Amino acid sequence: MECDICGKAGNLTNPLHCITCARSYLEQPRIDLARTLIDKDGVERHVTAVIQGSEDKSSQHVSLTDSKGGLLVDRQECTNHLNWQRTKAETAEVQERLQLISEQADRLRAQMEATRKQLEAQRAANAQRKSDLSSATYGIDSRRANELEKVQQHVKRIDYKSDKMHHDTMELRMQLCTTAAKLAGLKTTRRRNKDGSIKEVVNIGPGSRLRIWDLKDLNDAPPDQLSASLGAVAQLLVRVAAYMGVRLTSEITLPHNDYPQPTIFSPASSYQGKRVPFPGSTPSHSSSNSPEASRTIEHRVHLPKPRTLFVDRPLGHLSAEDPPAYSSFIEGVSLLAYNVAWLCRVQGMKDNFKQWEDICPMGRSLHRLLISQETYFTQRLENPLDKDMTAKSFSRLPLRKTPVGFGQLSHATSHSYLNIAENAQYLSGWSISPTKIVDELKAYLLAEQQAQEWDVLNQKEWEDMENLIAEDPIIVGEKRRENAGPGDGRSYLTSTTTNGNTSPSQKADASEGEQSERKRGTSGWTKLKSRPDDLVKRSIPE
Repeated sequence: MECDICGKAGNLTNPLHCITCARSYLEQPRIDLARTLIDKDGVERHVTAVIQGSEDKSSQHVSLTDSKGGLLVDRQECTNHLNWQRTKAETAEVQERLQLISEQADRLRAQMEATRKQLEAQRAANAQRKSDLSSATYGIDSRRANELEKVQQHVKRIDYKSDKMHHDTMELRMQLCTTAAKLAGLKTTRRRNKDGSIKEVVNIGPGSRLRIWDLKDLNDAPPDQLSASLGAVAQLLVRVAAYMGVRLTSEITLPHNDYPQPTIFSPASSYQGKRVPFPGSTPSHSSSNSPEASRTIEHRVHLPKPRTLFVDRPLGHLSAEDPPAYSSFIEGVSLLAYNVAWLCRVQGMKDNFKQWEDICPMGRSLHRLLISQETYFTQRLENPLDKDMTAKSFSRLPLRKTPVGFGQLSHATSHSYLNIAENAQYLSGWSISPTKIVDELKAYLLAEQQAQEWDVLNQKEWEDMENLIAEDPIIVGEKRRENAGPGDGRSYLTSTTTNGNTSPSQKADASEGEQSERKRGTSGWTKLKSRPDDLVKRSIPE
């Protein structure tokens, strides 16, 4: 429109020139702003009325009007609309849950179908297995009995072969040990004593015969012959133990380089695998025995102490001059005798060594075991396949129905192994120990050495002495002995007789020259109790 003052129409292109034009230009935007504010206020009252409600409780469901009587808010419509929106949201939620349930149901139907197919396949497999089981169990008792019989026959065939092989091994062991004993010259001779009794003496040695001395006769044994005899026995014992496949309780060391004589260890010190020097020699790891050399060795290995099986002088002199060497030798021969007795006991002579006196004759024990073969018995092995196997149930027979035979038990074979519980129990209960043998032997030899100081006269020597008295009188009495000079060539004897019976006399005083010139049996004076020259060697056929 045109302005009344300037007469120009106001628009966006033409600028405003007066207040009236400006006021007219702003009239329409003001009207629009007022209308917008009114609508906003009405919407705000409508929202407040819907959310907070009216203060009048009776007009809760009545539409609200303004001050001019116009309709402001229709509460019923608003409530219905709100309920419709809520119902619509719940319906959408229910539909979504129904869709999820439908999907889950479809998955469950698929799983049920897969499970149904799996069950059908399992039923088919079970039916096939039942069919196979019925086919496999048809006639199972007879087939089981047949298979069991085959297994039993196979096991018995193996046992028979094992027993046969072990029996052949026993035969070979017997032959080897017997041959070794014969080659070593182990044999017995019978000698008639002066009183007419016969005594068996066991000798060893392929060349010169060496007597295997009884432990009770060691006081009368010459040292060289005794050492050679013990060396031959030790060598034979080691060879026989190797043939039999047994390990002796006490380890024997045979002569070898820088070890000229045999020795033996105690059971606790045996088989330790240590290199032990010869007794009395310098160890190989030490060049001298000086204190300076000993201080250079920071650590010395404890070596077991071997017992000697040799002597260089008679036992009576050795016990008086060198008690440690005497004790070592007695322990050595006791351990050697214990080895012989243990070997005989393991090879079947179980009940023959109940006292320590039974262990003393080592030669007789070796001869009974190796030459006489008292524990060897011929056993015919029966083939179990020749008998009816179905007549009786199979049960493993015990290892030993008969006493132990020669070569049966050993440490070298699993068949009849020596250390199993059955064989260990069979060989248990032996009350003899090396310590007991050593103590008894020392006591016996000491008593014998003390008894040798007294001389014994038998009846014949007493008669010879009476004849000599008639020919050459003897000065009797202490006074005449004092008056006689030591070089008058006469002997002195103080004795008593009762009813013609001989009585023990005291020791006669005679010079060494007179004793060497006189012949035994004609001198009529003395006779040692265990002198080996008393035996008259007369060989008697065995």
